[in-house]
Amino acid sequence: MGKKFPEFNLINDHGETLKLPDIKGQWSVLFFYPKDGSPGCTIESCVFRDKHKEIVSAGGNLYGISVDSIKTHQSFRKKHNLQYTLLTDSKGKLARKMKLKRTFGILRSRVTFILDPEGIVRGVVTSQFNPYKHIRYALQVLRMKDEQINLH
Repeated sequence: MGKKFPEFNLINDHGETLKLPDIKGQWSVLFFYPKDGSPGCTIESCVFRDKHKEIVSAGGNLYGISVDSIKTHQSFRKKHNLQYTLLTDSKGKLARKMKLKRTFGILRSRVTFILDPEGIVRGVVTSQFNPYKHIRYALQVLRMKDEQINLH
C-alpha cells in the first residue's frame, strides 16, 4: 500500500481503451478475478453488482479485470446485469506488473486494489476463496478515505 499503481492500457467491454490517467481524479476499486462465469467469480461479480450503489455513494468507481475476451465480458456482463466496466488483461501484463501470484500455480489471482485520486494504492485485499471479503474491504476503505489520505 502507499505505492503508485502501474500504468496500464486495457480494453473495456465496449472495445474502448482505458488507461490509468483516465481514472485519476477519482477513487477506484479494481478487482482482478480469474474467469468470467466460474462459480467464485460469478459470486464476486454479483456481490459487487449488488453493492455498486454503495461504492458510488462512498465516492468510488468500480472495474473488474480478467484475461477474458471482450466478447466473453459482454456476455457475462449482460447475463448478470453488471452495471460496472469489465476490463481485459488479455495477456496478463498488468497482473504480472502487480506481481499477482496464481493459487496452486494455476488459478489466476483474486485481488482487489483501492486507488486514491492520484493513483496511489490505499487498500489491497487478497482472498481466492472468499469473494465477499473483497467488497467488505473495498467499502471499508472507501468509507474511511478521508482518514486514509490524512494518514499518508
